[in-house]
Amino acid sequence: MTDFTETRSMLKKLAMAHGADTPIGRACHNLLEMTENYAKSRDADQQIQLKANIEREKARLNDLVSQSH
Repeated sequence: MTDFTETRSMLKKLAMAHGADTPIGRACHNLLEMTENYAKSRDADQQIQLKANIEREKARLNDLVSQSH
């Protein structure tokens, strides 16, 4: 869980498709920020917390996307 290039690209496209001021857009931007912080972090405890937050936000985003279809 260290190379987020493909994931970040997908999140940017998804946010643009739904708009930044939508729940989906905000979730995408939250994940973009968290993945950037994870990639930059060298603190193991912080990485553990960020990973948990990322997993939680991914689940929320999946729910939002499935509800929008």
